[in-house]
Amino acid sequence: MIKFDYSMIKNNSDKYNLTNRYRPNINKSIIKKIFWIILFIFIGLNTFIYTVEYKNHVLNAPQHLQEANKDYIIAKIISNYYAFSIKTFKLRTNNILLYPLSKPMMYFYQQGLNKLELDEPIRVSWFNEFELLMYNYSNNGKYGSLAKNYGHKYSKKFIDDLYYNIELFNQSKKKINTYYSLGYKNELTTTLLQNFLNFIQVYVNDYHLNQNGFPLNTENLEKVSNSTDLYERFENIGRWNDEFVEYYKIYYPKEYDAIMNPKRGWYSDYRDYYLNMLKVSSYILFYKINQDIFDCHMDKNHLIKIDNAKKTLRNFVVEYKVSSDNKDLLERVIRYLHIKNLSSQDLQISENPLNLRINCIYKQREN
Repeated sequence: MIKFDYSMIKNNSDKYNLTNRYRPNINKSIIKKIFWIILFIFIGLNTFIYTVEYKNHVLNAPQHLQEANKDYIIAKIISNYYAFSIKTFKLRTNNILLYPLSKPMMYFYQQGLNKLELDEPIRVSWFNEFELLMYNYSNNGKYGSLAKNYGHKYSKKFIDDLYYNIELFNQSKKKINTYYSLGYKNELTTTLLQNFLNFIQVYVNDYHLNQNGFPLNTENLEKVSNSTDLYERFENIGRWNDEFVEYYKIYYPKEYDAIMNPKRGWYSDYRDYYLNMLKVSSYILFYKINQDIFDCHMDKNHLIKIDNAKKTLRNFVVEYKVSSDNKDLLERVIRYLHIKNLSSQDLQISENPLNLRINCIYKQREN
């Protein structure tokens, strides 16, 4: 019997160094250097950002804001990475992967809030920066599905906080502009009107807290027509909106003209302003008609707003050659919110599931 010397096979099995030929020659010292360089850049960058923000929000801030702003700065630096993660990886704000960023950010945000008076207008700026904008990033600016995506508990708190901040926003508009005129600028003061209109836009679209639907459906319209709380809120929202926009139209006409310029296109604050006007006044009338407290004379202002919003939006569609899809969408919204006999227009067109009707016909007076 022939015997094989297996030791030869074992010894010569890697004759050509096949085992290590394709093994990367990793220099651990280089990896360490790269790590320390990245860490040094990270620390240096954030130190620089902190220094700049400290100058802007502590040294240049009114004295009564300085202590709170020390916490704000830390939250702000963390929020940069939080926002980047949301936008880059398409994450919702409550995603567990974001907890290492969201938890410390919200901690310092809350610590700062605890040092502010309840009527301090800078609260509005912080809410916008740490909550509203993050929500905006998480849904690419598309509103209406807050409760569907985040659940009722989270959404109710968010909407209640938003409503509170809209009220504070309107009450504090003069004081915020005073901060700006004295040299203390922040992300809110430089685009005040635009931010306020965005607050209204989010509330009008996400108020319903319906986890199974979008703003314009039968369930939500029935809720609007029966809820006293929602009716009172929309009355306030409409009034605050009128006051704020009128204030800017009178005292800051350049910013007003820039923001309310129809040439900015279909997806603009101009369009949103009139769409929200149409919705808010319609929701108010839904409640008043359904509760049998509608009065042609007392509620004339809402009739005018609805008529004006329809005409403005339709003219906008024609003048700026809006796409047929967007034109059809606008007409569907108008039909869905339509109240029979509201005006001389659309007398035969209505898809409103509430089937509401008024006994007076209002025709807007021509200038």
